[in-house]
Amino acid sequence: MQANRIGLAALVVSITISGTSCSVFSRHGGSSPTYTITTNRDIYARGNTGEAVIKNVSSRELEYNLCPRRLERKGNRYWVVAFEWPTAGGACTTELRRLPKGDEVTTLFDIPAGVPIGTYRVVFTGLRGKDGKTMAGDDAASRQFTVR
Repeated sequence: MQANRIGLAALVVSITISGTSCSVFSRHGGSSPTYTITTNRDIYARGNTGEAVIKNVSSRELEYNLCPRRLERKGNRYWVVAFEWPTAGGACTTELRRLPKGDEVTTLFDIPAGVPIGTYRVVFTGLRGKDGKTMAGDDAASRQFTVR
């Protein structure tokens, strides 16, 4: 009986750990309780320009700045910064714009010619949540796309 309890406890711990790691690493971005972020394509060539639509799906007006952003590449199960804007020596305005509930804003992003092929996403680091704080990476990220 004791051996069965130990075996059952090990199984529960194993399932809990597996379930947690799957939910953390399988998230593709593109949707949060505050924003949905879509791109105009699933596949881009290096050197292309993409288009992203950011929609406020919250119950209130939000603030954003689309200048600071980064292109992240998926390496194994983790997202790694591949390119960041503004680039060295560049600058962004600190002005925040307002996005009423239900409205959307469209912006362009570049796929630099020198990035390796792989799976990517764009993270808009100037999106603010309902509390006025900057959104976390997964909640401010587009869905993943392929660069060839």
